[in-house]
Amino acid sequence: MTRIALEDTRSGSPEMSTDTVEAFAEQGVTRVVVSATSADTGEQRDQLSAFAERFGLDGTT
Repeated sequence: MTRIALEDTRSGSPEMSTDTVEAFAEQGVTRVVVSATSADTGEQRDQLSAFAERFGLDGTT
């Protein structure tokens, strides 16, 4: 019997709540693609950094 591993990717925003991320995890989501909403690169960095901090992501994995 051949087994196939499936990954579930969803899109999200830097403002995603902890509840939304937890709901994704409960649904088996394995990856969330987050895009900054600002056109300014400094603001993009700030948005994504705040998201990473909120969820304990340090960028080393």
